[in-house]
Amino acid sequence: MKDPYSVLGLSRDSAPELLKAKYAELHELYGEQRFKSGEEGNDGARKLQELEEAWVLISSDLERTDKQTAFGGNYDQIDSLIRDGKYNEAQDMLDSITERKGEWHYMQAIVFYKREWLSEAKTQLEMALQDDPGNSKYRSSLDKLNMTLGGARPQQQTAFNGQYNNGQNGAPYNNGNGGYNGGDYQNQQPQQPDQMANCLSSCCCAYCLTDCLCSSLRCC
Repeated sequence: MKDPYSVLGLSRDSAPELLKAKYAELHELYGEQRFKSGEEGNDGARKLQELEEAWVLISSDLERTDKQTAFGGNYDQIDSLIRDGKYNEAQDMLDSITERKGEWHYMQAIVFYKREWLSEAKTQLEMALQDDPGNSKYRSSLDKLNMTLGGARPQQQTAFNGQYNNGQNGAPYNNGNGGYNGGDYQNQQPQQPDQMANCLSSCCCAYCLTDCLCSSLRCC
């Protein structure tokens, strides 16, 4: 495929203002040429189509650059979106950033954690620490997540596709029948008192660990 910037006669490093001005100039030139008779008109129409296809790609590059310039190294806007529960929008903004260092992986870990994708969150925190081994925030968050993973139920560590809905304390909403979505409780045997006590203890422990992690990940 032809380099879209060469269609404008410019390089990828050209300033956005220059790219926009050149596009407007060529669009007007080819727009007039296409109405001429014979081969000259056909050539104008072909070049105009080529110009429009190139500009779609260039516009996408410019939009991506604008987002990266707006963020720079400041993730306050992403942080605010996560606080508001707008995880998809936060993810879109993270995806638009090409330079992915420690803070990027940390914020990605928070988005994953909020969706209860705990294993993926752990991987991102480990990558954040690789980039900045001395960062106490990353280290503390990873340590507490490891504690939570040690006490969490398997289904809480599984990523899944589709829209995610969560209830209080990060637990999935129930299915309307007193059980969690995807769970089959119809054939379960009643729990004995000691089993119920162990279950209650485990739940309390998991809750406390999760609460600690939420405090560490400042977006919770």
